[in-house]
Amino acid sequence: MSETTIRSADEVEASRAVTPPRRVPLSLMIGGGIVGLFIVLAIIGPHITPYPFDKFHFGSRLAPPSEEFWWGTDRYGRDIFSRVVAGARLTVFMAGLGTIIGVAAGLLIGLFSGYIGGWVDEILMRLTDIAMSFPGLLLAMLVVAALGSNEINAVLSIGIVFTPKVARVVRSATLGLRHVQFVEAAEVRGESNSFIIFREILPNVWPPIIVETCIRLSYAVLLVVSLSYLGLGAQPPAPDWGLMIAKERAFLSSAPWVVFAPAAAIVALIIGVNLFGDGMREYLAARKTADE
Repeated sequence: MSETTIRSADEVEASRAVTPPRRVPLSLMIGGGIVGLFIVLAIIGPHITPYPFDKFHFGSRLAPPSEEFWWGTDRYGRDIFSRVVAGARLTVFMAGLGTIIGVAAGLLIGLFSGYIGGWVDEILMRLTDIAMSFPGLLLAMLVVAALGSNEINAVLSIGIVFTPKVARVVRSATLGLRHVQFVEAAEVRGESNSFIIFREILPNVWPPIIVETCIRLSYAVLLVVSLSYLGLGAQPPAPDWGLMIAKERAFLSSAPWVVFAPAAAIVALIIGVNLFGDGMREYLAARKTADE
């Protein structure tokens, strides 16, 4: 095997470093801006709200939007705008952390399963098949029901739901790299399995991992909201968007703002994440084509 035909992961990254930057897709910029806005709100939101999210204004219950209460109030007189802004921290934190757990666990399983193969691959993939046979929300509900209803267990349930799906994607990408020249060269040099997996294969599977992470994040937002709506996530008086919709849905006809405001925040965040994911997919595809 000629050394001139072998490109290690370090050489691939070095060649990419001198490649001129590509045009950033519009969807990536718009999606990044929306997601960035929600991240900023998650960090500083509770500190910039006009009122504390749990402050009662008993004389202004179910008040419509006005100069005093921009998005109106709920049945307890709590400011909807303050609750939605403060609730961004809880939703973004739970969805983001659950996605990180699922992607990290799925990444490790997929890498080792795809590279080691044999009985290890067979056992891990059969376990993922069993987990994927359950609908995502049902599996999350079972996990939370077994562990208890709170924010931490809801995050763990999201990670468990996403692990087998991410593992499948990473395993597929790893199998495509299993017999490429730079991996075989590392094997000939006598490198350990861990070195080959993390130094040779992992740098070359980042593009599908990044795209899959964006996809999972949008589903994580839906799972967080769904679990809270069912009473299995955040508990009152937390300003969780799903919990707000669940508790105030009885007033939808008489005071629609109590539901529309948190629902609009959910839709905006999901659209932003999806746009960001589509933009990343387009950008990485263009980069791969240019590198080839």
